[in-house]
Formats: sequence, structure tokens, C-alpha cells
Amino acid sequence: MAFWRSFISIVVVLLLTMSARAAEPRVDLEVVTDAGFIGTDARAWSEMLTKAGFSSVRIKGSGSENPSMQTLGTPAAPAYRVVGVITAANQLLLPRGRFGLNDRAQIESWVRKLRDGGEDAINIKPAAFGLLPKQLVAVHEALAVPVQGSTLGQSPRETAKKIADRLPYKFTSDEFAQRALGEGEPIADELEGIASGTALAAILRPLGLVMFPEKSGPDLRLRIATSRDAKEHWPVGWPLKGNPGETLPELFKFLKINIGDAPLSEAVTAIASRVKAPALYDHNALARARTDLSAKVSLTESNIFYSRALDRLLSQARLKYEIRLDEADKPWLWITTVGR
Repeated sequence: MAFWRSFISIVVVLLLTMSARAAEPRVDLEVVTDAGFIGTDARAWSEMLTKAGFSSVRIKGSGSENPSMQTLGTPAAPAYRVVGVITAANQLLLPRGRFGLNDRAQIESWVRKLRDGGEDAINIKPAAFGLLPKQLVAVHEALAVPVQGSTLGQSPRETAKKIADRLPYKFTSDEFAQRALGEGEPIADELEGIASGTALAAILRPLGLVMFPEKSGPDLRLRIATSRDAKEHWPVGWPLKGNPGETLPELFKFLKINIGDAPLSEAVTAIASRVKAPALYDHNALARARTDLSAKVSLTESNIFYSRALDRLLSQARLKYEIRLDEADKPWLWITTVGR
């Protein structure tokens, strides 16, 4: 009885494996040879290319074809026909690739890229995070979802989870990142209404963590990791695209101001609410500079731009501001140290 159970288990595993392979797009390879190619190498090429992951391999005699690729099937179930050329120098030419008989690993990677990303994965140069431009745009658009509910004083871990649960991508993190999120200080910024990508990056930054999209086979996911373990990471907001006066016109309106010995944080919050742009703090830089946001500031002017008033108030604590955009192109104020 135990034997049959074991046998059935093995059969089930094999069937599942075959089913998973069958579900992958077919990649059929037809190879033509240049004049001068040594025919005795054909068998070695055929065996190696079959093991490299092509669904079928056919090597025929010399011809005039060039390396090419054709997508067949449907968008939901694509298949690919690839034409390669073996040169007289015993090199295999594929679209965007040149390989030798010992380059099986590189060919396997080429086939995997085609299966996972289609022709674009072969023909288009990757953008940031190793993603195709259209993949990067899709992530950016997904992270434009605004944060719902107040975040000020909330748990970083619980808040990050609430934000992540509303996004279409799976999040992954290691034990260290999980511990940092769970043990982190309460969130010191109000992120309600800000796009999820900027908000998550702002939550993670004071904890020494970052977020970045990565490929997982044909799928995309978002990874949370320590900043030292990431070559690239999702930024806390994006650079201003156009004229500051057009992006945030309220910042360039006049006001009469009379602030006497008020905490800096209160003065910044008051101006931010008037210009309708949230203010987020670069807590890492402020901590390094030992900046005290409760330090008192003063300013009395009868006619001054909000932008100029904010400049003068922040300068009293050796701080400055930048206008940044979130993923939904909503402007906000980044408060950081003068040295940044």
C-alpha cells in the first residue's frame, strides 16, 4: 500500500511538472547554416539547443535567411517561431544574440527572457530596475493609488500592509525588513491622500529600508529590503516636471505674515495647508544634522510670497524645501537640510 501511495505521488508530481511546462509559451527554433559550416557539428548544436529550453529544434541546410522572430498564437497564449543562423565560424546568431557551443547558460537566459516578456524583452533595452519601459509605466501607474486614512503616529508595519493590500502587486521582504517594520517608531508624517509609491518610500526610509520592483518569472513583485542590499530603489517622490508657479501656484501668492517664536513644525504645517501641498520631512538627514523641529522661528512681513516666507523660516534651522511630485503628479513639499 505504501508503495502505491509513493508511486501515485511521483506520478502526480510528474504530471504537474509537465502541465506547468505545457502552460509556458512554445519557442520553436529553426536554424539555417552558412556556407562553410562543418556539418558534423549539427548534432552537437541540436542536442545543446534542445537542452537549453527550446520546445523544438530543427537544423536545415544553408539558406539566405537572417535571424528573426515571429509571435504566433494569442496574447493570452503566445508562441514564438525563431530563426537562427550558424555561421562558418560555428557561432549561433539569434535576434540580439551571438552564442557559441559552450554558451548554453546564456541561451537558456535568452529563451527565458522571450518566454517571460515576449519579443519586447529581447528587442527593447531595459529601463530602471531591469524592467521594460511598459512594465515600469505599469508599476508607476499602480502606485498612484492615494493613501486612505491618517498615517500620523501609526505603526509603520500596519500602515504599510494597509497600503500594500490595495495594490495589484505581491510584496516580499526578508526577516530583517519585517523586524524593522514591526519595531520602527510611529510614522512622523501625515501621508493621507499621497500616492502609495511615495508614501511607502517615505515610511520605509527612516527605518533603513527601501522598496523596488523586480521580475519573478513572467510576474512582477515589489520587494522591501535594506537600503544597502538594493542597487536601485523607489524614490520618495519625483522631480518637478515643469514651472513651479504652474505646478503649485498657491506657493507664489502674497501674504501678510507675523510669526513670533512659533515651533518650526507648526509654521511649516500652517504654510503647507495654505498652499495645499503636504509637507514631508527628510527624517534621515534631519537626524544626522540633529535638527529640532520644535525650535522656535520668527518672521514678520507685510507682503511676501509663501515660497519666500517658507525659505526664510526654514533657513533659521538650516533647512530648505523642494517641490516634488507623487506618482499621481500631485505636488508636495520635501523638507530637508541645506547640505542635501
